[in-house]
Amino acid sequence: MRCDVWWARPAAETPRLLAMLDDVERERYGRYRLEVDQLRFLTGRALIRTIAGQRLGIEPEAVVLDSSCYDCGKPHGKPRVVADGAPSVSISHSGSRVALAVIDGPPVGVDVEQVRDAEVDELARIAFSPDERAAFDALPAAGRRSAFFTYWARKEAVVKATGKGMSIVMSTFTLSDFDAPPRVVASDSAEVDPARVHMSDLAAGEEYRASVAVIGDAPGPDWVTEQNADAVIAALG
Repeated sequence: MRCDVWWARPAAETPRLLAMLDDVERERYGRYRLEVDQLRFLTGRALIRTIAGQRLGIEPEAVVLDSSCYDCGKPHGKPRVVADGAPSVSISHSGSRVALAVIDGPPVGVDVEQVRDAEVDELARIAFSPDERAAFDALPAAGRRSAFFTYWARKEAVVKATGKGMSIVMSTFTLSDFDAPPRVVASDSAEVDPARVHMSDLAAGEEYRASVAVIGDAPGPDWVTEQNADAVIAALG
């Protein structure tokens, strides 16, 4: 089992990229107030369709995506490629990074976070389990922001892999320390089974933290590959 993670920068709007969006996506694209948010969304959808199209042997424009929420049915859920034999995908973007994880078979979640100013102590009290909070509070103040975003990216990757996203209460499961290899060490959530969640940190750049998670049988060694997708997007014109 291999998980491919593709990295891209937000690409400039082009007629072909816009034409790849379906009606629902085009409406969502138009609702973003900031151009950078529009371009991250546009690049992400183009990247999913391009890589999935390569795997399915079809043009990107022929790839159908369904982002229906598992709970309410509205189009704000995890994207899914609608096709026989389609790979599992997950998308994330922050700052100047767009990440796509693609794998044949098990559910996958990816998250990238730009290390930025935030009320990390308050957020940690909400999102971290008691053991995580204790480890976090023991850190010197100067190191907490970086540690917080490491934890956060890892937790986001896990909840995305479940398909239920932020409806999974992050404080119900505990991860390994931020400076140790990522894994789930304990869980009170039925959706997060420590024995079946497998994780890997990603190389997103110095000012970013990123992680990928899959749920299923244990993958082999070196199960994650990372590739630059800027040329893939540029080739779309």
